[in-house]
Amino acid sequence: MSGPLILISHSKVKPGKLAEYQAHVTEAADLVESDEPRMIGFNNYASSDGTDVSTVQIHPDAESLDTHLKLFVEKLQARAFEALDSSEVNIYGEPSESTRQQLEQMAGMTGIRVRILPMHQAGFLRPQPL
Repeated sequence: MSGPLILISHSKVKPGKLAEYQAHVTEAADLVESDEPRMIGFNNYASSDGTDVSTVQIHPDAESLDTHLKLFVEKLQARAFEALDSSEVNIYGEPSESTRQQLEQMAGMTGIRVRILPMHQAGFLRPQPL
């Protein structure tokens, strides 16, 4: 059993796809909230003009990230990549071998830079009341 994992992705919205992306990200957040009750946090951020975007995910363990990647591939990936040029995915914590392989495949198909920083050095997460 692994400890918490944080995933942060960085992307640019393709020209003319801002409205499409905004609709997608709202639907994605709703889907993740309803279908992934173990995920601790799922938040999306954008630059002032909306063209630089990031997603921040906090997972309790590697299995939760595996579940999210399965949902992403099955229900979200095609629409996300229609609207985004993704440039980087950073994972803080130790992902499963399955997640590593999926990210390597995704990087090969899209050119996304994947960085994994598996060694937690210090810090903590506080549980939040529902």
